[in-house]
Amino acid sequence: MIAHPRPNGATSRTVIDVAIGILVGLRGCTPDAAFAELVRVMHLTGMGIGSVAGGLVALASGSSSADHADAFNIWGDLVLRRRTIPLSAAS
Repeated sequence: MIAHPRPNGATSRTVIDVAIGILVGLRGCTPDAAFAELVRVMHLTGMGIGSVAGGLVALASGSSSADHADAFNIWGDLVLRRRTIPLSAAS
């Protein structure tokens, strides 16, 4: 088994901030509502908030893997639906 290094606090906070931005962009919600959604998913999945946020960021950037299955199950349709909207019509 390969040990993966834990991200430091600054890296984890950056990933959480990016995930919040993704949800704000996709849902049109406030940053507080986006953070609350990350926390709900954290409780639902039992994963840490950094892992939940990292899964969403990977999904939104198109680099998700089997490790991000929970994020795909929760946000996959939202991300994929948004990708099919032309940028000119997304605003």
